[in-house]
Amino acid sequence: MEDLELKSGNFFKGQKEFRKEYRENVNGWYNGFIHLGMIFSIGGIGIYYFSSHIEKIIWWEWLIVPITLIFANLFEWWIHKYVMHKPLNFPGAKAIYSRHTLQHHQFFTEHEMRFAGTHDWRVTLFPPYALAIFIAVLSAPAVIFLNLVISSNVGWLFIITTTSFYLLYEIMHFCCHVDDNIFVRNMPFINTIRRHHAAHHNKGIMMAQNMNLTFPFGDWLFGTSDLNRGLFGHFFNGYNKKYVKKNINANKD
Repeated sequence: MEDLELKSGNFFKGQKEFRKEYRENVNGWYNGFIHLGMIFSIGGIGIYYFSSHIEKIIWWEWLIVPITLIFANLFEWWIHKYVMHKPLNFPGAKAIYSRHTLQHHQFFTEHEMRFAGTHDWRVTLFPPYALAIFIAVLSAPAVIFLNLVISSNVGWLFIITTTSFYLLYEIMHFCCHVDDNIFVRNMPFINTIRRHHAAHHNKGIMMAQNMNLTFPFGDWLFGTSDLNRGLFGHFFNGYNKKYVKKNINANKD
C-alpha cells in the first residue's frame, strides 16, 4: 500500500498509519471516478427532471432561490456541528459521526489535507445514496408544502436549489483536499474555504469552529469562525491568516 501514499507528506502522528489501514479496507473494489460520476448523475438527472416542471415563472418566484441558499448554508453549518461531530442516537447519526469525525478527520489533518489519488476520494465524498435520501426525505416534503401554499414553480425552484447546493458542497469539499494548484489557489471562494476547512481539521478546534464548507456565512453569523472579520472579509479572505483570532485553542503540535 506504500505506492498509494503521497511521496512527501507532512503527516501528523498516527495519520499515515490510519490512511494505510483505511485503504486496506477498501482496496480492490473502489473507483473514485465511478463514485463521483454516480453523485453528479443523480444530481444532474434530478435537476433536469425538476426543471422540466417549471412553467411561466413569475419574477417574485425567483426569490425562493436566495432564501433557500441562506437556509441551506445554515443547515450545512448545523448538521456539521451537531450531527457530524456528535454521536447522536437517531437512525444514521452514529454512522455519519463515525464516517466524518472518526474517519475523515483522522485521514486528513491540518498538517496534511491532500488525497494521494482517486482511491482516496471515498473518505471525502458522501455515498451516492445520501443524495437520494437528501432529495426524497429532506427536500421533497418541502416541495409539496410550497406547491400547496405558494406555487408549484416555487416548490420546483426550491428543490433545484437544494440539490444544486448539495453538489456545490461536494465540489467545495473536494477542492479542499486536492493538491495545491493555480486554480484552487486563485479562485475566489475556493481559496477561502480551503484555508477555512484546513483550520477546521486542527484537532484543537474541529469540534467547535469553521463548520461551513461552501461559504462561511453560518460561521460568521454564529461566531464559530476562527477569523475576526466582517461578512465580506470572510467570503474573500483567501489564504490570509492575518485576521485569525488570537484566542483560538488550536493544537500547535
